[in-house]
Amino acid sequence: MIRQPWDFEYRPVSAETSGEDACFDDLILASEGPVDPARLAQLLGQLAPDLRIEPVLDWHPLYWTRVRTSGGLQRSRCEERLRAGGMAIRYLASAHAGSQRLPPALDLSGCLPMRASQWQTRGPSVLDEDDSAGRWFVGQDGVGVDRRACGTGAGTRLAVIDNDAGEVGRLGLDNHVLVGLDDVPRGSSHAALLVAWAVRAIGGPGKNGGGFIGVAPDASPRLYSIPKPGDDVFSFPLAIVRAVADGADVVVCATHVDGQWSPMLDDALELASHLGRQGRGTAVVLPCSRETSSPEGSMHSSLSLGAGEPAADPRAFCVAPSGRDGGWFLWRDRQGRLHPFANRGPALRWLAPGDDVALPFCSPEILAHAESSGASAMAAGVLLLVLGQNPKLTLPELEDALTRTVREVDPQLPSERRALAAPYDILPLGRDRDGHNAKHGYGRLDASRACLLVSDPIASALVCLGEDQAALRWAEVRNEQPGFPSGYGRELGHWAARVLLADSGQRHAVCAFLRHLRLLAARPERLRDQAPGALLRLVMMVLRELPRSRQAPALEAPGQQELLTVTDRARAAALHAASTAEIEEQMGWLAAALWPAADARKVAREHDSFTPTVELLGA
Repeated sequence: MIRQPWDFEYRPVSAETSGEDACFDDLILASEGPVDPARLAQLLGQLAPDLRIEPVLDWHPLYWTRVRTSGGLQRSRCEERLRAGGMAIRYLASAHAGSQRLPPALDLSGCLPMRASQWQTRGPSVLDEDDSAGRWFVGQDGVGVDRRACGTGAGTRLAVIDNDAGEVGRLGLDNHVLVGLDDVPRGSSHAALLVAWAVRAIGGPGKNGGGFIGVAPDASPRLYSIPKPGDDVFSFPLAIVRAVADGADVVVCATHVDGQWSPMLDDALELASHLGRQGRGTAVVLPCSRETSSPEGSMHSSLSLGAGEPAADPRAFCVAPSGRDGGWFLWRDRQGRLHPFANRGPALRWLAPGDDVALPFCSPEILAHAESSGASAMAAGVLLLVLGQNPKLTLPELEDALTRTVREVDPQLPSERRALAAPYDILPLGRDRDGHNAKHGYGRLDASRACLLVSDPIASALVCLGEDQAALRWAEVRNEQPGFPSGYGRELGHWAARVLLADSGQRHAVCAFLRHLRLLAARPERLRDQAPGALLRLVMMVLRELPRSRQAPALEAPGQQELLTVTDRARAAALHAASTAEIEEQMGWLAAALWPAADARKVAREHDSFTPTVELLGA
C-alpha cells in the first residue's frame, strides 16, 4: 500500500473521559447567572444530604459553582432537578474527569472587554545582550529576533500558568497568583525557565551579571500557579480566566494538561478569544507535548496529538520544538540513533526552538533541551514582540501575521537518515498546499518578519515581496527620522499595516508601487522615463482607497486627522509640477535607501537563476 504524503502513524493515546450518566462526588455547575447556594442545596439536598457548595466564579458571563458530596451525584439527574426547579443552568461537569462534551456557547452580549487595571507594564530598556552559544534561539537560527525590527516587547503582559514556583524570585514578576492553592511547591524551576526564555531573569548570567535576556525582555510577566496535573480539570481553565480578566496579552501553559479537555476549558478559551485584550482577543499558547507510547496493534510510537487534547483546540496556538537546523527536533540516544521529541498532528501551528539552549540561571553557561515547553515559551515571546510593535492587532490578525512570515521547513528525511531509530517516526514527508505539515505546522516562527509585517505598510509590503533587508532598512529610517520621508506617524502606520493584512487588493497596490521603486533603484535613470506625476498618483490612489476598503479596521480620530493631513499634502504637491518632481525625486532617494546596491551584478550573485539574463544584457 502506498502511503500518502500527509499520512503518519496517527494513533493518539486515548484519554479517560467521564461518562454522561456516571456518578461524581465533585461537580462544576455552570449557570447563566448568579446562584443562590441555599436554593441549590434545597434542590439537590434529597439526592445528597451532605452537599458542600462553593462559589468558584461569580463574574459575568461566567458563573461556576462547585458542588461536592461524599456519596456521589448523577449528572443527568441533577440537571433535571435543577431545571425543574427553575434554575437556569448551562451544564454540569465533573471537576476531576475530562469530558469532550461541548457546552452551550457563552452569551457575550453586553459583556465588557477585559482591560488591565492593576498589571503594570514596562517601558523599553537599553539591552546589552550576550552573543553566547546557548542564546542561539533568539537569533536567525532560532526565532529570528532583530531588535531594530522587533523591539523588546515593552508594554505587553505575559501570563504563565504552571504548577511549581522554584526560582521565581529571580524573575521580576508583576505578581504571583495562586489558583486553587494555599501554597505552591518550589522543587522545580520549570515555570521560571518559561518566564526567563520568554522574557528575562534578573541577576546571574549575562554581561556584568545583568541577567538572562529572553525573547521579549521588557514584557511584564505574571505567574499563575495551579494544582498538579490530575488533581482536577477546572483549575487550568480558571487560571486562563483569571489571567485574561487581569489583562494578559498572551497566556502560555506548558505544564501537563493532556487529557484535561472540559466544558470549563471551552468557556475559558471562548472568553479569551472574544473578550481578552480589550476585545481584540488574548492569545493562548500550548505545547504539542510528547507521547511516545506505542498503541495496541502498532510496532511504532504514535507521537500523535489527538483531536481531543487542549492543544488541538483551534483557539489555542499549538507549538512544537525545532532543532538547531530549523527542522523538527530530533535527539540522539547513547547508540547514536535519532528520535523525535514531540507529537505530530493536524492542529500544530508553528515551530520554535527546543534543542540545546542556555539555562537562564546557570553561570558559566549550561545547555539543556527546552523541548516543547521551552518552544511554547519562546513562541509566546514572539507573540509579545509582535503585539509590542502593533498593539491594535486582533487575534486573527496576529495569527495571520505569524503564519504568513514563517520560515518554511523541509519535511523530507534528514541527511542522517541512516541514524534514524525508526523511519516511521519522522512521517509525514509532504506538505499540504497551504504549507502545513503535521510535524512542522506552517513553519518556523520568524519574529523580525512578523514585526515588520504589522508595524508599517511599506515594511509590510516589502516583507510580502521577500525583501526582508529592505524592510529592515525602512524600519531604521522610520525610527531615526519619524515622519520623514514617509510623512505619517506610528498610529497611522499600524492601521495601514492592518488594512494590508486584510485586503489583498490594497496589498497588491502597495507592493506594485514598491516593485516600481525597486526597478528604479537598479537603474536610477529610469525615473526620467516615467510620466511626470505617475508615481505620485499611485501614492495618492493608495491614500484614497485605504480608508474605503471593506476590510479596513476602524481608524480612530487622531489617525483620521493624520491621514487627512498626509492626503492634503499630496494633493497640494500634485498641483505644481515642481513639487511633484521634488516628491518623485524623494521617491528615487527612497529606492536607493531601500536597495543601496540593487545593480544587476548583485542580483546575479543573490539569485543564480538571473545570471543568464544578466550575461545577455552584458551587465
